Amino acid sequence: MFIAINRLVAKSGQGHRVEERFAKSAGVESSPGFHSFELLKQTWGPAPDGEEYLVVTRWESRDAFDGWVRSDAFKQAHAGGRPDFLTGQGHPAGYEVALRREPAGQ
Repeated sequence: MFIAINRLVAKSGQGHRVEERFAKSAGVESSPGFHSFELLKQTWGPAPDGEEYLVVTRWESRDAFDGWVRSDAFKQAHAGGRPDFLTGQGHPAGYEVALRREPAGQ
């Protein structure tokens, strides 16, 4: 399992625009090796200068993720440059699951 996380910070009062943009976007769901997408909104912890979001996608492998990044659907989803409601560029990073725990009895 490969997990890609992109940290975005929206200008104060503009977080709803991040949520609206991701609610309208599509394409990743049909990518080979795609498992899931989540948009996480920070509600607890040290506050950034703005509203913090994490874009989390889970993939079968790093190769599957790289295939998405090279796809036309990715290029279309990321066309037009950085939206004006963000404070700066995103901060993407990739992770492999090193350890996983589930509730007892499952």
